[in-house]
Amino acid sequence: MDLDKILNSYQSFVSQKKPEDVIREKDSTLGAVANVSAFAGLMDDIRASYNMVADATTGRYKGLSKGTVALVVGGLAYLALPLDIVPDFIPVAGWLDDAAVLAWIFRQSAAELARYRAWRTDIACDGQ
Repeated sequence: MDLDKILNSYQSFVSQKKPEDVIREKDSTLGAVANVSAFAGLMDDIRASYNMVADATTGRYKGLSKGTVALVVGGLAYLALPLDIVPDFIPVAGWLDDAAVLAWIFRQSAAELARYRAWRTDIACDGQ
């Protein structure tokens, strides 16, 4: 599929909805993923990845490569966007492609996620 078509389709989707509706749909998708036991283990990685990018973006977490940021943001966007290889409304199969994409991304960024989690533990122990 052509990237421009995907982006135009998503832009059209978003422009027809209020921002709070887009957020609600994303939250609904994440909530549904958390309720599927096979995907429950991914939720920790999703949260950690989101926090890692947020902390790196604000300058709190140093040294995160742009490639890792792009990989994680792309994966989280794939989860949140309504455009998938297999649409989410198809039972089970619609979520398996999301899980497969995220599992691959988390394998690729496993070392960085481990460093980030250690950093978070250190700052929590320091009382920050």
